[in-house]
Amino acid sequence: MRIVVVSPSVQRFDVTTHYWQAEFAACVAYLRARFPDAEVIAEPAGLIGAPQRTVVRHLLAKPDFLVLWSRVWEAQAAREVAQESREISPTTRILVWGDGPLFIPQYFARQPFDAAVISGDAELVLADAIESYSAAALPEHGLILNVAPDQWKQTAPGRLLDPTAWPFPAPDVIPFTDYHLARELRGKPTDDLSFDVARGCPVGCAWCIDPLKGGRKDRRRPVMTTVEFMAANLGPYRQFQCHGPIFTADRQWIREFVGELRCRQLVVPFKGVTLVNHLADDALVGELASVGMRAMGFGIETLTADKGRINLTPKVQERLLEQVAGNLQRHGVEGKAYTQIGLAGQRREDVLYTHRMLRDCGFTVRPTGATPFHLLRSMSVAELDQLDLSRWDRKSYFDPACGLTRREFFQLITSPGTFMPEAEMEVA
Repeated sequence: MRIVVVSPSVQRFDVTTHYWQAEFAACVAYLRARFPDAEVIAEPAGLIGAPQRTVVRHLLAKPDFLVLWSRVWEAQAAREVAQESREISPTTRILVWGDGPLFIPQYFARQPFDAAVISGDAELVLADAIESYSAAALPEHGLILNVAPDQWKQTAPGRLLDPTAWPFPAPDVIPFTDYHLARELRGKPTDDLSFDVARGCPVGCAWCIDPLKGGRKDRRRPVMTTVEFMAANLGPYRQFQCHGPIFTADRQWIREFVGELRCRQLVVPFKGVTLVNHLADDALVGELASVGMRAMGFGIETLTADKGRINLTPKVQERLLEQVAGNLQRHGVEGKAYTQIGLAGQRREDVLYTHRMLRDCGFTVRPTGATPFHLLRSMSVAELDQLDLSRWDRKSYFDPACGLTRREFFQLITSPGTFMPEAEMEVA
């Protein structure tokens, strides 16, 4: 049996390789473990900017299964690859997973696809589906699938893997040289090896993929396997990214994690993402810094300039920002503040106020366009086909309602450290 796992080749504005690499490469690792006698081939064309011919050559081999990984902005490219595959090899089963079918399942519920993952842990759903199809049976969970010509149905909800069975990314899927080049082109300062530490988020922001992908409950990889992986696998990378929606959500896990690293006398460089309010706990920051935490990111999204208006981001307590900044600086940890430009209700003054406040606190600010993926879920397939989905890329989506000019917007998202509003530039 031959299984080809493909990231479609598509031109995009930005390249954030590390945590996408983890998702793609970990799924490949799981499929290899589930089907040790199969040939499981990975083609990360979209992740590394490879040309379309690298994908087509795999289609010409007529695999038994083509597993497409698609984010929203790659949906059209994924459909084109699927159509080419159907013409070249009509018997190949075509499955798709990723943020694309989670946000817009209706887009993939049509020919030439056979099934799309819409719930559950994707690697388990895909492997079980391949097993079912190979036994001439229909898959049972986590999918919307084709059951007859132009007939689609949803299966039972997707099942979840026990965290002890979560795969680590297969190291051969993306060669380090390709990863390093992508990182340099993006202007990112460090090579980070990302892997899942946690899945699931109880916060449930409307525009966020995490509740759709991992559920609303925080789930954790065991501390022992986490530390063992970190102790042995840094290789040419500078630091680990301990990937998960809220790294510090489970304080008992954090205590055991710190304790295990100390027991082994290890200081392993790593970073993660959490809620900014958690970092107001100086002891927590100090404990993590003592075993290698070098940076911690947190979603600010936006602050509200006029305190008489409703707070646009209730999860952020602005009064704690200076305290958080002091804690991070005291322990030598970089604070990375994630902001969004173009959120509903956000005004120009909110964008400028947020950026100024965060810079004044000493945080590294990482702005993105606020891409309203959640609005796509209610659209028809015909409406989706009228959109240029390649614009919906989590970085460069521009809505003039944000109050910035297009020039200001692109300067802000590409050079936040030197950003100046146009009026200030004219004075300077």
